[in-house]
Amino acid sequence: MADIKVDLRDLEKGLECVELAQKNGLLIVPDGKGIGIKRDPEAEASNQDDAKLVVEILKNNRDDILTVTEDPERLRQTLSKAQERMFNANEYLMSNIDLWDRLEKAYRILFPDDTKCVRGNACPDTAIVRCKACQGETNGK
Repeated sequence: MADIKVDLRDLEKGLECVELAQKNGLLIVPDGKGIGIKRDPEAEASNQDDAKLVVEILKNNRDDILTVTEDPERLRQTLSKAQERMFNANEYLMSNIDLWDRLEKAYRILFPDDTKCVRGNACPDTAIVRCKACQGETNGK
């Protein structure tokens, strides 16, 4: 499994600007190395003052917007790589989650006196799996 280096969070601010424009009846129009901003003809009427403010925000975040709009092929490749990375992560998760659970149960049966968290402190509340010690069940059942 190849280690794919892509993180969509790097594009988040530019994406938020595109979404902000859209929510305010504006469209960002990629223009080679720049961007254009125009009113979305399909959008409902929007507040002119809000639209002016949004245009200023977009102008102030031009570089972040360009990370999303400047090169459609690079953006397509980024999406492709991110999808592959998520696929690989999902494959790893799905192939290991049951094994992790079974192995941790076996660990608790083999070493019943160990009632500590497998991580040493405590499993994070947001962990996909939490050990039996953190769930208050250390007898392997």
